[in-house]
Amino acid sequence: MATRDIITAASDPVFYTRVAFITLKTAQNVASEDPAAPNHQNRVDYAERIFRGGDNALLIAMHLAAANAVIASTLETQGGPAVPDGDIEFAMATIWDARSNAFADEPVA
Repeated sequence: MATRDIITAASDPVFYTRVAFITLKTAQNVASEDPAAPNHQNRVDYAERIFRGGDNALLIAMHLAAANAVIASTLETQGGPAVPDGDIEFAMATIWDARSNAFADEPVA
């Protein structure tokens, strides 16, 4: 993979704004999940961070590309518009725990 091509596509404001929107959808799903879900408190705290605009959409888009080979490949070969929303939603749900745990020691802004 040509990292430069992936970064260029993920850095497109249209792509990372789509990611930000889908991140809000994921945050809403997390905020509504069963309190008995594993890692619930960290997940909800991170959802609150997202609701308040406390994360960076570009960094989230980069994390999605780094964590998901299908998204990275599509960004590299076809660009951001070719990445289906469903793939972004799946990847966001997949990395939610990693992101929520990374911010667990920081107060919700």
